[in-house]
Amino acid sequence: MRLYSLVWLFAAAASAVDVKHIGIKKTSSRLPGAYIFEFEDDNDCSDFYAKASEHGTTRMQYDYKLFKGASIQFNDVESAEDLAVMMTKMPAVKRSWPVKMISLPTPEVHWQGTPGKDYSAISKRDLYGRETNNDTFSPHIMTQVDKLRAEGATGKGIKVALVDSGVDYTHPALGGCFGPGCLVSFGTDLVGDTYNGKNAATPDDDPQDCEGHGTHTAGTLAAQANSMGFTGAAPGVTIGAYRAFGCKGESGNDILIAAFNRAFEDGADIISASIGGPAGWSEDPWAVAVSRIVKLVCFYANTAGNGKHVTAVASFDNTKSLALFNVSHYTVNNGPKQEFGSLAGAPDSWKGVKLPLWALNYNTTVANDACNPLPANTPDLSKYIVLLRRGTCTFEVKATNIAKFGAQYMMIYSDLDKLMPYDVSMVAGIKAAAIVSPSQGVEWMKHLSKGEKVVLEMSDGSDGNVMLQETVNNITAGAVSAFTSWGPTWEMDVKPQFGAPGGEILSTYPRDQGSFAVLSGTSMATPLLAGIVALIAEVRGTLDPIFLENLLSSTSKPQLFNDGKAFYRFLAPVPQQGGGIVQAHDAAHSKIIFESFEFVL
Repeated sequence: MRLYSLVWLFAAAASAVDVKHIGIKKTSSRLPGAYIFEFEDDNDCSDFYAKASEHGTTRMQYDYKLFKGASIQFNDVESAEDLAVMMTKMPAVKRSWPVKMISLPTPEVHWQGTPGKDYSAISKRDLYGRETNNDTFSPHIMTQVDKLRAEGATGKGIKVALVDSGVDYTHPALGGCFGPGCLVSFGTDLVGDTYNGKNAATPDDDPQDCEGHGTHTAGTLAAQANSMGFTGAAPGVTIGAYRAFGCKGESGNDILIAAFNRAFEDGADIISASIGGPAGWSEDPWAVAVSRIVKLVCFYANTAGNGKHVTAVASFDNTKSLALFNVSHYTVNNGPKQEFGSLAGAPDSWKGVKLPLWALNYNTTVANDACNPLPANTPDLSKYIVLLRRGTCTFEVKATNIAKFGAQYMMIYSDLDKLMPYDVSMVAGIKAAAIVSPSQGVEWMKHLSKGEKVVLEMSDGSDGNVMLQETVNNITAGAVSAFTSWGPTWEMDVKPQFGAPGGEILSTYPRDQGSFAVLSGTSMATPLLAGIVALIAEVRGTLDPIFLENLLSSTSKPQLFNDGKAFYRFLAPVPQQGGGIVQAHDAAHSKIIFESFEFVL
């Protein structure tokens, strides 16, 4: 069972089937010899702790309004279960559960910035049209966030807690500071850098992120204006960062229980947790803790919404594909320099290369360009950058054929809107490879076919001169992501309830890991939902979780089924997409509210 959580609480979708997907690791295990105990109200627990100290050590103590208890690591793993059963019978104990290990999701990384590189010089003309004040960030358009932002909604006054790997609050787009008056204004570190789930936590007051996941979700939620030309869905909220994972490894569900209760008691209006877990049952201790919080009107969203009234979130593919291109220049017949973007492949020794283009033929629809050995009268290609159209054979075959005539530099123009880097480093003699858009390749071919000389002056991006280029996703735009989790829960609760874009999402990343990244995963959808709830709460003046869930479910837009290759003429099933992709503006201004019911057989 794979699920994610908004308190409100948000979660990624619950799954009762074993599906392979990005974002949630497929394994979860018990921590040998470790158990969570919940106490009865108003009971003397001294005998419990005395017995626990005889046989083990205390991992966590819970003295929260909604959950009182402790987690114990027994010294003797072999006898731990018997001891747990015996201690559960003590008067102070209500019930117990084994401690389970929870992994952070593992999003697919499409692009990650280079540490130390300055992205302030990024080309503004390719940044979602940010020359104007309009919000043209594609995930915001897909969910109508752009319309609410145009009306002035920012989520101001709403406190959103992120239970994650922490946040790099030193990032300029995330406020640059931590504490009162900062964007990241509250939170804590419950575990410490060296915590891996099995060793002792070393908590402190600094929720700095050394993993990356939490910083990416924070940017999706509330990033401020930045050189990459986007903002978070709700830049007016204040963020609470609750670090529940170390730099590497897993976390125990006993840590997560503490994190959620701490966030609730610190006054969070919304709790977002892009964390996957395998339980699938509403009586799992983490789910129990979350459900109690939601009942007290705190909205919780998660990728694994096992708990009652916990919102489970599905992921939908972005309508745009994103890539960061190196900015280079070309001239035609020694004319003025013109700018173009290329996506470097491997190898990528482009720095300082200035050579004319050469093409095998000028047919811009050819499918087998350089797929066969080149003619014997082919010139010495070491003096050129060889321009080839992507087609039916592999890049390695193309590179091998041109290398036989001395080619060192290979430039592909794509036959698809979506550009992906390629690797021909296995071909001897090739020093650099890159790919450009179909339109750019056709433009160059037009000049070459007229006998005009096209010279490329290449850059490897080391000067920071890069452009963010988006292309239309004409295959799965708006479809439910292939990696998203399916419902229902084991108790047949309908999950997910709805979803948001989680495929190819640009957001912030820790500064020492490149500052920005494009990731895919259900955990990218969850913080966007949290931001949307903050916007709607600002407009409608309520954070009632059941009302908001019904509102979003009834105004969501169901999507057609897509198998990763094409759309079909029927809707994706409810266990995959819930009500569909959320429509924030419709939800904020809807005059009719439908109350959903579940029929449990």
